[in-house]
Amino acid sequence: SSQSSAFKNTHSSNSSIEIADHPPKKRRKRHHDIASKVRSVQPVPKDKSGSYEMPVQVGVLTVLCLGQVVWNHDAYHNERYIWPVGYTVQREYHSMKNPNKNVIYTCCITDGGDTPLFHVEAEDMPGSPIVAPTATGAWTAVLRIVNQIRRREHSNSASGPDYFGFSHPTIAKMIQDLPGAKKCKTYIMQNFVEMKERHVRGVVKKGRGGRPSLEMLTRGQRALMAVSSTSALSSMKPFNGGPQQQIATGQTGYSEKLPAETPVSGDRSGFLNSA
Repeated sequence: SSQSSAFKNTHSSNSSIEIADHPPKKRRKRHHDIASKVRSVQPVPKDKSGSYEMPVQVGVLTVLCLGQVVWNHDAYHNERYIWPVGYTVQREYHSMKNPNKNVIYTCCITDGGDTPLFHVEAEDMPGSPIVAPTATGAWTAVLRIVNQIRRREHSNSASGPDYFGFSHPTIAKMIQDLPGAKKCKTYIMQNFVEMKERHVRGVVKKGRGGRPSLEMLTRGQRALMAVSSTSALSSMKPFNGGPQQQIATGQTGYSEKLPAETPVSGDRSGFLNSA
């Protein structure tokens, strides 16, 4: 038969298939699901200017910088996530060199022009960052190498939003609170509510919230100094003349075209200088 097997024998060769009406219905459902859900977050202190104080511990991640929302380019956000240029976090994970060692990985987003670039760099491999156009692509590469050297037949698949922290409610709220987030035309604004005090105490006690521990701060500082001298992190430069406001931008960066008054949230330089 000349008919496509995908449609069996229900269509003639002259028939057309109307599918344009279906995506909007699914989109409306996703929009409702995202917008109606209320997510619980830990409280994060703010400074006098109203910016979140950095660094802050959120789950297994140490957030160093929230970065800058590139609201005027669709590739830098979708319905569920915003990927701010300059966003930087650290987390501990298995080494890609030593199967018996855990190291600090520094994850950041830089301006790749048409698309954000997601960098993952291990403290024991400075100058050799893994860079991909998606967070999932970057961390999948890490898992593949880690599983190889540890001789483990585990799946190499990774959730980029989980490993970078975008899926964590507290980080999602902090990013949503950045200037320019409401201008992202595809992004759906989400609803958040702060945890009750007893829950906050439990999170902090487990080392999953609040100010990072002295050990993590010390290790994080050392790791950041190691990788920032040899990678894209070295391109972090003052923004709007403020020495404490840093952002990673590419030579053709869209973020450089944003209004000059758009600030960057987070101060990574103080974190480095205190090492």
